[in-house]
Amino acid sequence: METTRSRAIWFAACLMAAFIGGGSAITAQGQSGETYHLTSRSAENSIAHNVSLSNDQFEMLVKSSRILTLPEDRIPRFQVHNEQVLGAEPLSQNEIQIYAKSPGTTQINLWDTEDKLYTIDITVLEDARELEGILSSQLPLASLKVTPINEAAILSGTVTSVDDVDRAIAIAEQYYPTIVNNIKVIGVQQVLLHTRIMEVSRTKLRDLGIDWGTVSSGDLFFSAPSQLITAAAGGVGGIVPSAEAALSATNRVMINGSSFEALISALRKQDLVKLLAEPTVVATHGRPARFNVGGRVPYIVPAGNNSVSINYEEYGTAVDFLPFVVGPGRIRLEVRPEVTEPDSSRSISASGIQVPAFSSRYVETAVELQAGQTFAIAGLLQSRTEAVSRATPFFGEIPVFGALFRRVREQRNDIELLITVTPELVDAMDPDQTPQGGPGLNSMSPNDKDFYINGHLEVSDPRHQMIRSDDCLEIEGPRASQPVPDLEKTS
Repeated sequence: METTRSRAIWFAACLMAAFIGGGSAITAQGQSGETYHLTSRSAENSIAHNVSLSNDQFEMLVKSSRILTLPEDRIPRFQVHNEQVLGAEPLSQNEIQIYAKSPGTTQINLWDTEDKLYTIDITVLEDARELEGILSSQLPLASLKVTPINEAAILSGTVTSVDDVDRAIAIAEQYYPTIVNNIKVIGVQQVLLHTRIMEVSRTKLRDLGIDWGTVSSGDLFFSAPSQLITAAAGGVGGIVPSAEAALSATNRVMINGSSFEALISALRKQDLVKLLAEPTVVATHGRPARFNVGGRVPYIVPAGNNSVSINYEEYGTAVDFLPFVVGPGRIRLEVRPEVTEPDSSRSISASGIQVPAFSSRYVETAVELQAGQTFAIAGLLQSRTEAVSRATPFFGEIPVFGALFRRVREQRNDIELLITVTPELVDAMDPDQTPQGGPGLNSMSPNDKDFYINGHLEVSDPRHQMIRSDDCLEIEGPRASQPVPDLEKTS
């Protein structure tokens, strides 16, 4: 009978503690050794904390609870300093359940049977686990923590891309009106861009023309479809070469004391032009960069009223690019490589002033690739053929014999162009990693003997010593800590 009454008292006490503590897990044990378990959904998230230090501290979330236990003694009394922030209820002789009510900071004191004091500082925070879960799912490569402060929140942690910072703040602003950004971007954010512009231009020219004429007793006759000859002024003085013939490579034939003259223009020409430009430029994430090697060509522009103005046109090799590091080793590029050069064959003359022309090859595009990969962003295969035939009607159409009355010219131009880009993630070098020397640093002007007698334009500078290639130190490996070997002067 007594055992049944004790069991009922313990059971009622456990029910009361469960009601006040918000349905936390409660275990009651009677004198007979039987155990009763009252569980709920919040009990699964309860964490037991063994009190062993005189001074302790931890954090809790609103609407969460913990169980404080003195493993080797009873808790005859306890005290909560701010019951608006934290509540506490006894579960057994050595267990107390605490539950967070509202954000804030408070303190709880526990005494054992020997009157020893245990003080625990507790900070109660807003529950931001839902937001942290969303950030974790949307930004799997990021490690972020949300710390609520009143109506605001501090967003801290690390991300691998600058774009992830904006995304995380945009998500957090759906929960808190004010976000304090304390996020750090880890990894290298400098991008080194290797650009290669390769072009081959082949031009083949075939040209054959014959102009001839005869002068006899004051009579003049000539055939000039090639415009190589012309009659002298008023027909006096016979036949003279034209301005084109005077400038071009021609053959002149005179028979019977200049009574017959013929000018032949025969030319077979092959031109080959190769262009290889490899500009390299470094920029940081989200900042544009430009690289230009060349100059500016002045040209005169007629302005009317017999006045002129001078303009300048840039030429050379240029690269504009805007990099974005979108993930670990992943780069998005907006790139515009360009090669511009003067082209005298396309220049024009206006009011007696020669205006130069320029040929340009460029591409403007955006690509996304891994660091170290190469992308061919532009290519061109072009074949252009121009053929011209100038002939005297009827006579120029006669087979074989008609070659004396016509001029034929064919020009073919083949162009192959390829532009590739290779981005890399780079970091600055330490002073001991900087390579020795540089363009022009290991040579000097020759003395009179080397300049006049040996014909040397530059000689090695004994003040700058070079490290032999087989003695270079390894950045990593067993030789990394060895001293620099003896230096050898270059001859």
